[in-house]
Amino acid sequence: MTVAPRWVTASAPAKTNLLLHVGSPTPDGYHPLETLFLAVDLRETVTATLDPARDAGEGVAVTVEPAPGSGYARMVAEGAARLSDIPLDARNLAVRAARAVCDAVGASESGLALHIRKAVPVAGGMGGGSADAAAALVAVNDLVARHLGIPELAPEELRRLGAELGADVPFMLLGGAAVGRGTGTELQPVPTDGLLHLVFAPQDRGLSTPAVYRRWDAAHGLSGTGAPDPASPRALAALDPADPGALAALVRNDLQAPALHLLPELADVLEHGARLGALTGWVSGSGPTVCFLAPTDDAARQLADALAREGRLALPVNGPAPGARVDARG
Repeated sequence: MTVAPRWVTASAPAKTNLLLHVGSPTPDGYHPLETLFLAVDLRETVTATLDPARDAGEGVAVTVEPAPGSGYARMVAEGAARLSDIPLDARNLAVRAARAVCDAVGASESGLALHIRKAVPVAGGMGGGSADAAAALVAVNDLVARHLGIPELAPEELRRLGAELGADVPFMLLGGAAVGRGTGTELQPVPTDGLLHLVFAPQDRGLSTPAVYRRWDAAHGLSGTGAPDPASPRALAALDPADPGALAALVRNDLQAPALHLLPELADVLEHGARLGALTGWVSGSGPTVCFLAPTDDAARQLADALAREGRLALPVNGPAPGARVDARG
Protein backbone atom coordinates (compact mmCIF):
# COMPACT_ATOMS: atom_id res chain seq x y z
CA MET A 1 0.00 0.00 0.00
CA THR A 2 1.30 3.43 -0.94
CA VAL A 3 1.68 5.82 1.98
CA ALA A 4 0.68 9.40 1.11
CA PRO A 5 3.23 12.15 1.83
CA ARG A 6 2.67 14.07 5.04
CA TRP A 7 3.39 17.76 5.36
CA VAL A 8 3.55 20.70 7.77
CA THR A 9 3.69 24.37 6.80
CA ALA A 10 5.25 26.87 9.20
CA SER A 11 6.09 30.55 8.92
CA ALA A 12 8.48 32.94 10.63
CA PRO A 13 8.78 36.75 10.62
CA ALA A 14 11.25 39.19 9.17
CA LYS A 15 12.85 41.63 11.60
CA THR A 16 14.44 44.98 11.98
CA ASN A 17 16.72 46.30 14.70
CA LEU A 18 15.40 49.39 16.44
CA LEU A 19 18.71 49.53 18.32
CA LEU A 20 21.96 47.91 17.21
CA HIS A 21 24.95 48.69 19.39
CA VAL A 22 28.29 47.12 18.45
CA GLY A 23 31.22 46.40 20.75
CA SER A 24 34.89 45.81 19.97
CA PRO A 25 35.63 42.37 18.53
CA THR A 26 36.63 39.62 20.92
CA PRO A 27 39.70 37.42 20.26
CA ASP A 28 37.56 34.97 18.30
CA GLY A 29 36.55 37.76 15.92
CA TYR A 30 32.94 38.14 17.05
CA HIS A 31 31.48 41.55 17.85
CA PRO A 32 29.41 41.62 21.04
CA LEU A 33 26.04 43.25 20.41
CA GLU A 34 23.23 44.87 22.31
CA THR A 35 20.24 45.05 20.00
CA LEU A 36 16.52 45.65 20.19
CA PHE A 37 14.81 43.29 17.76
CA LEU A 38 11.33 43.89 16.37
CA ALA A 39 9.55 41.12 14.44
CA VAL A 40 7.24 42.30 11.65
CA ASP A 41 4.37 40.71 9.76
CA LEU A 42 6.34 40.01 6.59
CA ARG A 43 6.73 36.23 6.83
CA GLU A 44 8.75 33.46 5.21
CA THR A 45 6.89 30.16 4.73
CA VAL A 46 8.42 26.67 4.72
CA THR A 47 6.51 23.47 3.95
CA ALA A 48 8.22 20.30 5.16
CA THR A 49 7.06 17.10 3.44
CA LEU A 50 7.81 13.52 4.47
CA ASP A 51 7.45 11.24 1.45
CA PRO A 52 8.43 7.58 1.97
CA ALA A 53 8.50 7.13 -1.81
CA ARG A 54 11.50 9.43 -2.25
CA ASP A 55 14.91 7.87 -2.75
CA ALA A 56 16.49 7.30 0.65
CA GLY A 57 19.84 8.51 -0.64
CA GLU A 58 18.65 11.94 -1.74
CA GLY A 59 18.84 13.60 1.69
CA VAL A 60 16.89 16.79 2.34
CA ALA A 61 15.59 18.27 -0.91
CA VAL A 62 14.77 21.98 -1.14
CA THR A 63 12.87 24.09 -3.65
CA VAL A 64 12.22 27.84 -3.57
CA GLU A 65 9.67 30.16 -5.15
CA PRO A 66 8.74 33.80 -4.56
CA ALA A 67 5.65 34.14 -2.37
CA PRO A 68 2.83 35.02 -4.80
CA GLY A 69 2.01 38.72 -4.75
CA SER A 70 4.97 39.59 -2.54
CA GLY A 71 7.45 42.37 -3.00
CA TYR A 72 10.14 39.75 -3.48
CA ALA A 73 8.16 38.26 -6.37
CA ARG A 74 8.15 41.69 -7.97
CA MET A 75 11.90 42.02 -7.48
CA VAL A 76 12.43 38.67 -9.21
CA ALA A 77 10.07 39.60 -12.06
CA GLU A 78 11.88 42.91 -12.60
CA GLY A 79 15.33 41.35 -12.44
CA ALA A 80 16.26 43.08 -9.16
CA ALA A 81 16.57 39.70 -7.41
CA ARG A 82 17.48 36.21 -8.60
CA LEU A 83 16.26 32.91 -7.20
CA SER A 84 19.63 31.51 -8.24
CA ASP A 85 21.18 33.50 -5.37
CA ILE A 86 19.52 31.08 -2.94
CA PRO A 87 21.52 27.86 -2.46
CA LEU A 88 19.62 24.60 -2.81
CA ASP A 89 22.11 22.45 -0.91
CA ALA A 90 23.60 22.21 2.58
CA ARG A 91 24.48 25.92 2.49
CA ASN A 92 20.77 26.72 2.79
CA LEU A 93 19.93 27.50 6.42
CA ALA A 94 16.55 25.79 6.17
CA VAL A 95 18.25 22.54 5.06
CA ARG A 96 20.71 22.82 7.94
CA ALA A 97 17.81 23.43 10.32
CA ALA A 98 15.93 20.35 9.09
CA ARG A 99 19.03 18.21 9.50
CA ALA A 100 19.66 19.63 12.97
CA VAL A 101 16.19 18.54 14.12
CA CYS A 102 16.59 15.07 12.61
CA ASP A 103 19.98 14.65 14.29
CA ALA A 104 18.64 15.87 17.64
CA VAL A 105 15.70 13.44 17.71
CA GLY A 106 17.49 10.53 16.03
CA ALA A 107 15.28 10.56 12.93
CA SER A 108 16.40 9.79 9.38
CA GLU A 109 16.25 12.68 6.93
CA SER A 110 15.28 10.20 4.20
CA GLY A 111 12.20 11.34 2.29
CA LEU A 112 12.29 14.86 3.74
CA ALA A 113 11.73 17.81 1.41
CA LEU A 114 11.39 21.53 2.03
CA HIS A 115 9.58 24.10 -0.10
CA ILE A 116 10.30 27.74 0.72
CA ARG A 117 8.05 30.60 -0.27
CA LYS A 118 10.15 33.73 0.00
CA ALA A 119 8.64 37.10 0.81
CA VAL A 120 11.74 38.63 2.43
CA PRO A 121 14.45 39.88 0.03
CA VAL A 122 17.79 38.10 0.21
CA ALA A 123 20.77 39.83 1.89
CA GLY A 124 18.65 42.78 2.91
CA GLY A 125 19.27 42.99 6.66
CA MET A 126 15.77 41.68 7.44
CA GLY A 127 16.72 38.15 8.45
CA GLY A 128 15.06 36.24 5.62
CA GLY A 129 17.46 33.29 5.78
CA SER A 130 17.13 33.15 9.55
CA ALA A 131 13.34 33.18 9.21
CA ASP A 132 13.61 30.23 6.80
CA ALA A 133 15.69 28.36 9.38
CA ALA A 134 13.25 29.12 12.20
CA ALA A 135 10.25 28.03 10.11
CA ALA A 136 12.06 24.83 9.09
CA LEU A 137 12.93 24.03 12.72
CA VAL A 138 9.28 24.33 13.73
CA ALA A 139 7.87 22.51 10.70
CA VAL A 140 10.25 19.54 10.82
CA ASN A 141 9.95 19.24 14.60
CA ASP A 142 6.17 19.00 14.29
CA LEU A 143 6.32 16.68 11.26
CA VAL A 144 8.64 14.03 12.67
CA ALA A 145 6.87 14.07 16.05
CA ARG A 146 3.43 13.44 14.56
CA HIS A 147 4.32 10.98 11.84
CA LEU A 148 7.30 9.13 13.27
CA GLY A 149 6.10 8.99 16.87
CA ILE A 150 9.15 10.86 18.17
CA PRO A 151 8.73 13.32 21.09
CA GLU A 152 8.86 16.96 20.01
CA LEU A 153 11.83 19.08 20.93
CA ALA A 154 10.98 21.71 23.55
CA PRO A 155 11.07 25.40 22.57
CA GLU A 156 14.30 25.96 24.49
CA GLU A 157 15.94 23.10 22.59
CA LEU A 158 14.82 24.58 19.27
CA ARG A 159 16.30 27.92 20.33
CA ARG A 160 19.59 26.16 21.16
CA LEU A 161 19.66 24.58 17.72
CA GLY A 162 18.75 27.94 16.20
CA ALA A 163 21.66 29.67 17.91
CA GLU A 164 24.03 27.17 16.30
CA LEU A 165 22.59 28.04 12.87
CA GLY A 166 22.70 31.83 13.04
CA ALA A 167 22.59 34.76 15.43
CA ASP A 168 19.09 35.90 14.40
CA VAL A 169 17.41 32.47 14.36
CA PRO A 170 16.48 32.31 18.08
CA PHE A 171 14.69 35.66 17.79
CA MET A 172 12.77 34.48 14.72
CA LEU A 173 11.54 31.60 16.85
CA LEU A 174 10.57 33.96 19.68
CA GLY A 175 9.09 36.91 17.76
CA GLY A 176 7.60 40.02 19.33
CA ALA A 177 10.27 42.37 20.59
CA ALA A 178 13.38 41.47 22.54
CA VAL A 179 16.78 42.72 23.58
CA GLY A 180 19.52 40.50 22.15
CA ARG A 181 22.97 40.32 23.70
CA GLY A 182 26.22 38.56 22.93
CA THR A 183 25.98 37.61 19.27
CA GLY A 184 22.27 38.42 19.52
CA THR A 185 21.21 34.97 20.72
CA GLU A 186 20.84 35.85 24.43
CA LEU A 187 17.29 37.15 24.43
CA GLN A 188 15.26 39.15 26.91
CA PRO A 189 11.64 39.63 25.76
CA VAL A 190 10.41 43.23 25.91
CA PRO A 191 6.77 43.99 26.81
CA THR A 192 4.82 45.63 24.01
CA ASP A 193 1.35 47.10 23.72
CA GLY A 194 0.05 48.24 20.36
CA LEU A 195 1.60 48.20 16.91
CA LEU A 196 4.35 50.13 15.21
CA HIS A 197 3.84 50.91 11.52
CA LEU A 198 6.87 50.73 9.27
CA VAL A 199 7.86 50.67 5.63
CA PHE A 200 10.70 48.54 4.32
CA ALA A 201 12.45 49.88 1.23
CA PRO A 202 14.64 47.08 -0.18
CA GLN A 203 17.43 48.03 -2.55
CA ASP A 204 18.52 46.53 -5.84
CA ARG A 205 22.06 45.96 -4.54
CA GLY A 206 23.05 43.78 -1.60
CA LEU A 207 25.57 44.41 1.14
CA SER A 208 27.89 41.81 2.62
CA THR A 209 27.52 41.66 6.41
CA PRO A 210 31.23 40.79 6.89
CA ALA A 211 32.17 43.76 4.70
CA VAL A 212 30.03 46.09 6.82
CA TYR A 213 31.69 44.84 10.01
CA ARG A 214 35.13 45.20 8.45
CA ARG A 215 34.31 48.81 7.69
CA TRP A 216 33.15 49.30 11.30
CA ASP A 217 36.48 47.83 12.47
CA ALA A 218 38.41 50.14 10.16
CA ALA A 219 36.63 53.16 11.64
CA HIS A 220 36.90 52.09 15.28
CA GLY A 221 40.07 50.03 15.45
CA LEU A 222 40.48 46.42 16.48
CA SER A 223 42.15 46.93 19.85
CA GLY A 224 40.34 46.83 23.15
CA THR A 225 37.35 44.87 24.38
CA GLY A 226 34.82 47.67 24.62
CA ALA A 227 31.36 46.40 25.41
CA PRO A 228 28.42 47.67 23.39
CA ASP A 229 26.35 50.45 24.91
CA PRO A 230 23.30 49.13 26.82
CA ALA A 231 19.88 49.39 25.26
CA SER A 232 18.17 52.66 26.09
CA PRO A 233 15.48 52.18 28.77
CA ARG A 234 13.56 55.00 27.08
CA ALA A 235 13.50 53.04 23.82
CA LEU A 236 12.19 49.96 25.61
CA ALA A 237 9.54 52.06 27.35
CA ALA A 238 8.44 53.48 23.99
CA LEU A 239 7.14 50.01 23.06
CA ASP A 240 4.76 49.68 25.99
CA PRO A 241 2.55 51.37 24.98
CA ALA A 242 3.78 51.89 21.41
CA ASP A 243 4.86 55.52 21.02
CA PRO A 244 6.32 56.06 17.54
CA GLY A 245 7.03 59.72 18.18
CA ALA A 246 9.19 58.97 21.22
CA LEU A 247 10.84 55.98 19.59
CA ALA A 248 11.79 57.94 16.46
CA ALA A 249 14.29 60.02 18.41
CA LEU A 250 15.92 56.93 19.95
CA VAL A 251 16.47 54.55 17.01
CA ARG A 252 20.19 53.84 16.56
CA ASN A 253 22.20 51.48 14.37
CA ASP A 254 25.97 51.48 14.77
CA LEU A 255 26.29 49.64 11.44
CA GLN A 256 24.50 52.40 9.53
CA ALA A 257 27.60 54.55 9.04
CA PRO A 258 29.68 51.71 7.55
CA ALA A 259 26.72 50.67 5.38
CA LEU A 260 26.40 54.24 4.07
CA HIS A 261 30.14 54.32 3.38
CA LEU A 262 29.86 51.17 1.27
CA LEU A 263 26.60 52.21 -0.42
CA PRO A 264 26.39 56.05 -0.32
CA GLU A 265 23.08 56.20 -2.19
CA LEU A 266 21.35 54.91 0.95
CA ALA A 267 21.74 58.40 2.43
CA ASP A 268 19.56 59.79 -0.37
CA VAL A 269 16.90 57.15 0.32
CA LEU A 270 16.86 58.06 4.02
CA GLU A 271 16.53 61.77 3.28
CA HIS A 272 13.81 61.14 0.71
CA GLY A 273 11.73 59.12 3.18
CA ALA A 274 11.91 61.97 5.68
CA ARG A 275 10.67 64.38 3.04
CA LEU A 276 7.74 62.05 2.36
CA GLY A 277 6.66 62.13 6.01
CA ALA A 278 8.54 59.35 7.82
CA LEU A 279 9.19 60.06 11.49
CA THR A 280 12.66 58.59 11.05
CA GLY A 281 14.53 56.14 8.87
CA TRP A 282 17.42 53.77 9.42
CA VAL A 283 19.37 51.00 7.73
CA SER A 284 17.95 47.64 8.82
CA GLY A 285 20.64 45.47 10.38
CA SER A 286 23.72 45.50 8.18
CA GLY A 287 21.63 46.71 5.24
CA PRO A 288 20.98 47.59 2.57
CA THR A 289 17.22 47.67 3.24
CA VAL A 290 16.05 50.99 4.64
CA CYS A 291 13.29 51.02 7.23
CA PHE A 292 10.99 53.97 7.89
CA LEU A 293 8.81 54.55 10.94
CA ALA A 294 5.41 56.16 10.36
CA PRO A 295 3.01 57.62 12.93
CA THR A 296 -0.01 55.53 11.81
CA ASP A 297 -0.93 52.62 9.58
CA ASP A 298 -2.49 55.03 7.05
CA ALA A 299 0.67 57.13 7.02
CA ALA A 300 2.81 54.03 6.41
CA ARG A 301 0.64 53.01 3.45
CA GLN A 302 0.72 56.52 2.02
CA LEU A 303 4.51 56.55 2.32
CA ALA A 304 4.74 53.16 0.61
CA ASP A 305 2.40 54.34 -2.16
CA ALA A 306 4.47 57.48 -2.70
CA LEU A 307 7.65 55.42 -3.03
CA ALA A 308 5.92 52.95 -5.34
CA ARG A 309 4.78 55.76 -7.66
CA GLU A 310 8.46 56.60 -8.09
CA GLY A 311 9.20 53.03 -9.14
CA ARG A 312 10.69 52.03 -5.79
CA LEU A 313 9.79 48.82 -3.98
CA ALA A 314 8.19 49.64 -0.63
CA LEU A 315 6.65 47.17 1.82
CA PRO A 316 4.34 48.46 4.58
CA VAL A 317 4.60 46.22 7.65
CA ASN A 318 3.48 46.17 11.27
CA GLY A 319 5.27 45.00 14.38
CA PRO A 320 5.58 43.30 16.74
CA ALA A 321 4.56 40.04 15.08
CA PRO A 322 4.49 36.45 16.37
CA GLY A 323 7.53 34.22 16.07
CA ALA A 324 7.77 30.98 14.12
CA ARG A 325 4.59 28.92 14.19
CA VAL A 326 2.82 26.04 12.47
CA ASP A 327 0.24 27.35 10.02
CA ALA A 328 -1.17 24.14 8.47
CA ARG A 329 -0.81 20.35 8.49
CA GLY A 330 -1.74 17.59 6.10
